[in-house]
Amino acid sequence: MNDNINNESNEIKKLKDELNKYKKENEELKLKLDISVKENNKLKEDLIKANKIISNLQNNNEINKLRDELNKLKYELNIKENEIKDLNNKIIYNAQEDVKAKYKDIKFVTFVSMDSSVQCGIKSLDKDKYNDVEEKHKKNYKNLSNNKNMFIANSKPILNFKKMNENNKKDGDIFQLDKIE
Repeated sequence: MNDNINNESNEIKKLKDELNKYKKENEELKLKLDISVKENNKLKEDLIKANKIISNLQNNNEINKLRDELNKLKYELNIKENEIKDLNNKIIYNAQEDVKAKYKDIKFVTFVSMDSSVQCGIKSLDKDKYNDVEEKHKKNYKNLSNNKNMFIANSKPILNFKKMNENNKKDGDIFQLDKIE
């Protein structure tokens, strides 16, 4: 029972670590956003200065040069504004991904042996390969490690090399363990 609690605690710790990773990425994106906003503000100030200088100049050549500079600054400003939009979208996407990874993809499956000597629940994700889920199970029942085992769920054999969702396994499925002699 303590092993199950430890396994669940480990799973919770892994999920918390993953959440912290997303939070860190989110903070990094916010820092990049702040830098882009500052650069954007600087470009706006430069644009205002350039407009003031143009209005005060009489020489056409200088005015044309300053117009070119103004157009260049406008172009750079547009680039920075697009970067800000992209960073905002990334922040929103990362926040949405945190929720998806936590709730939607977690599946709980139960392993039961034919003789009922083994009964164990395991948490997994859709993207987990079945043999990785089986390894989690074997950690709880070390006596199964040396045996060749076959698992069946919903009257169909489970393919070790496929992911849980590729095996069409759902939350709450029961995996029947059959020891092969």
